[in-house]
This record gives sequence, C-alpha cells and structure tokens, in this order.
Amino acid sequence: MIGKYEIEVYNNKVHYFLSIKRNITILQGNSATGKTELIRLIQEHEANGTSSGITLICDLKCTVLTAVDWELRLSSMSNQIVFIDETAVFLRSQKFAELVKGSDNYFVIVSRDALSQLPYSVDEIYGLKNVSDTQKYKTYKRIYNEMYKLYHLDIHGIKEPETVITEDSNSGYEYFNMLYGGRCISAHGKSNVYDNIRGVQDKTVLAIVDGAAFGSEIGKVIRYLETGHANCTLYAPESFEFLILSAGLIDVPKAVIEETYLYADSKQYMSWEEFYSSYLSDITRNTIFQYSKVKLAENYKTESAIAKIATVMPEAILPDRN
Repeated sequence: MIGKYEIEVYNNKVHYFLSIKRNITILQGNSATGKTELIRLIQEHEANGTSSGITLICDLKCTVLTAVDWELRLSSMSNQIVFIDETAVFLRSQKFAELVKGSDNYFVIVSRDALSQLPYSVDEIYGLKNVSDTQKYKTYKRIYNEMYKLYHLDIHGIKEPETVITEDSNSGYEYFNMLYGGRCISAHGKSNVYDNIRGVQDKTVLAIVDGAAFGSEIGKVIRYLETGHANCTLYAPESFEFLILSAGLIDVPKAVIEETYLYADSKQYMSWEEFYSSYLSDITRNTIFQYSKVKLAENYKTESAIAKIATVMPEAILPDRN
C-alpha cells in the first residue's frame, strides 16, 4: 500500500484528526490523552456504523485488530488502516512482525513501550494533544485532538567530535569515516547505539543513525541525552542512501524524496530505509555510481562526491575539511 491518508473520527464529545503516511505509526504519550478512546470509537463505529453516533472519515477502511483470531483476521486484511491497542498481547511477538512484513496495510499502534521487532521511523512517533482552545475550535463544545511529533532532535554544533558513532557498519560507515577523518566507530546495528554512546560519555560524540527505522531506540537515547549529556548530538537522517539521493549526485525525481509515501509500497518495503536502499541500487545499476550497501563504490569516495553528499547534512555538525 502507498499513499498519505487523513483520518477524522468524532462523536458529540470528542474529535480526532490523524495523518498517516507510512506503514507503521506509533501513538505514545501520557495517560488520559485520548489514545484508548480513539481506539474505542473506531471499534464501535466498525461494529455499529452510523447508529453508533460516531463519524469516521477516511479514504480507506479503518479497523481495530484485537487478540481474537488476530492472525487469521490480519492475514485476510488488505488496503486497510489497522489500529491496535497496547493491551493486545501479540504486539511484541515475532509472528506479528512477520505478518506486518509484506502486508499491504498501514498500522497505527498505541504503545508506550518500544517495539524492537518493528522498524519504525523516529518521525512517526506521536502523541495526541488537546487543541480545543485554539482559535479554530474554541467556539465548539467537543474536545479536539491532533497528532504531534514526540521527538524533535536538537542538532547542536559539534564541528569536531572526538568520536563519531554510526549505526551502519558498511557503506555508510565508510563514507562518514572519510568525512570525519577516521574518527568513526560502528555500533553494528541500531540496538547497540545506546550502549556505544554511554561507553564514550567522557568524549564529544556525534551519533548517526538511520531515522527511518530507529524508532524503537530513540526514546532511551533521548532520555539519556536529556540527563545532562550535552557533549553528544544525535543525527537521524532517513538513511545514508537518502542522503545520497538528496545530494544531487545522481538525477532523482524530486517527488521520490519529498513524497516518498507515493513510492515506498508497504507490501514490498518494511521501512523507507529499505525503499531508499533498493531504489538507489536500481537506478545506479551499471553506472559509475553503482551502489552497494555492503561496500562503497570508488566514485563515492572522491573529494567532490564526499563534499556533495555533505551539503545535505546540517551545517552545525560538518567538520572543517580545509
């Protein structure tokens, strides 16, 4: 499934607005912010339609997946937006992760806990906030709720970090090690980034991760940085391949970068990170910029190519290469 979908759900008391554009969206945040009520409204509307007193507006069918025959139901679903509450015990199972992979549905998951078996984006973790008192809604009696991003990374300036930690151990690591003059160490996977940051806490550190799939790890890293570890900056672009595609080194349609939701089919790609890697490999095949995730081709290692890719990174973390 591809696309971006707006969802409105409301009755005479509450009104929700959601915007969904990836296969996995996470709703977190504090208790009593309306997450469970949202699930209840969708479930009741699904069971009783308009007689429930609930209105649901979306171009796709919205459904709630519960523990009752969940495997059978999920296997039969297609082109739906599937809502799941954190009370569903199957959420953390490997079987659920296997069924999400290759599914042509989008999933909206209410979970305060990290779901390490699922590759979801740091940009698709949301809370719900009451916007009833804004100018747009203050004359109405309903409680109005909108999504807001939970994590906004503070990219403060570390021009010459003593250590650069990369999630990647292959092509991305090669590039960043050249850019930062041999100061990189690889965490060998997203689940090791947190421990690597803590292991060099006496140094100035830049940690670079693939934001498109780092969602399950972002919470504990941010909490650690917020406890006074200002000597570390976390940079989370979608992926290293996304940086290459954005840099202008290769001719890429603008929409692929700005409207990826129209291209990254959830049935084929578990995350946008997978899409960017596959797309870059496909369009550079049999060219001088043929891309491999395992080993960086020589034409990406020239001074001009290194500099070109760096232009799409934040100025605050770029080293002086003069």
